[in-house]
Amino acid sequence: MKPIIHGLTHDHMDGCRSNLLLIEGLYQAASEKFPFISHSAMTDYFRKNTTTNLVSCFDILIRVMQSETALRAVASTYIQHRANQGYIYLEPKFAPQYHTLGGLSIEKVADIVFDELRKTAYQYDIKVRPTICIGREAGPEIGIEIAKVALKYDGEMILDLVCGEPGNPPEKHFPAYQLTFGTKVRRECHAGEWVEAEPRENYSQRLLANVRTALFSLRCHGIGHAIPLAQDTELVKYVVDEGVRISMCPLSNMTLKHIKSLFDLRLHTLLDANVWLTLNPDDDLFLPEMKQVIEECNQIYSFTPTQCRSLETNSLRPL
Repeated sequence: MKPIIHGLTHDHMDGCRSNLLLIEGLYQAASEKFPFISHSAMTDYFRKNTTTNLVSCFDILIRVMQSETALRAVASTYIQHRANQGYIYLEPKFAPQYHTLGGLSIEKVADIVFDELRKTAYQYDIKVRPTICIGREAGPEIGIEIAKVALKYDGEMILDLVCGEPGNPPEKHFPAYQLTFGTKVRRECHAGEWVEAEPRENYSQRLLANVRTALFSLRCHGIGHAIPLAQDTELVKYVVDEGVRISMCPLSNMTLKHIKSLFDLRLHTLLDANVWLTLNPDDDLFLPEMKQVIEECNQIYSFTPTQCRSLETNSLRPL
C-alpha cells in the first residue's frame, strides 16, 4: 500500500521541473545563449555541484527570471504543471532577493509572484499559500526586508529560511524572524539538512542544534528537512506537542548524499509518534520526482494503512 499524496509543502518554484518547459525561451527573451546542449546536461550539472556551490547552480535559472514577464511565466507554469500532476494544495517557495538584478525591488518581486500564483491557482481550483524565503547567505538586513514583505501579507504568505546551512546558521536571521513574533505570519526554516563536514564525530549534534535554534529561537511552526530529528526523543515529543510540521525530502537527502540510506530518517518512528510529517520532492528539476519519492520510501518502510492516511492528510494541512 502506498500513500496518494495531493499536497506539497516543500517545493521550490525555481527548482521545479516545470521550468524545463520554458527555460530556453527565457534565455531567448533575455538575449542570452542557453549554456547547455540539453536539459539532461543541465540537470546533471546541478546534481554534481549543488552541495558545493548551490547559489551558483541556481544562477543558471534565476539569471533569466529577472523581469515581470519571466516571473509571471515561471509562476503560472509551475501551477499548471502541478495541477496536471493532480496536486490540490501547494506551498511554493521563492526567494525574491535573487530576482532583483533587472531592477525589480524585493517587494515588487513578491507582489508579482504572489499575484500570479494566486490567479493561476484560482483558474485550476488549487489552494496555494506562497512561501517567501530568505536566502540565508544574505546579510540580516535583507532578511529583515523580506520579513517586512511577509508581514504586509498578514498571514497569507509563509516566511522561510533557505539554502546552505554551513556558515549561515538560523540565528543569523533572528532579527527578521523576531519581527513576525505575535503576528499572523507562519514561520518555517530549512534546518538539519547539512552543515560543515568536520568534525564528523558531532555532525548529527550540529544538525540538531540548528533544528533547536529554528524551533526555540526563531519560533518556527514548520521545519524543512530535520534529518536527524528521530534521534532526539525529547525533540520529537516537542514537535508533536506543539504541532510543528516537519517537511521532509528523502530522495533529495539521498541524492545529495546527506544520508546513506532512506532508513536513516526513521520515517516510521516519526509517523508512529504522530509527528506532522510530509514527504516532498524539494527541487524536482534535478532531483527525483514525487512519484519516485513515494515508491522508494514505501520500498524501505512498507507504510501501513494508518501511516499512508497520515501522510495523505498531513500534506493537505496548511501550516
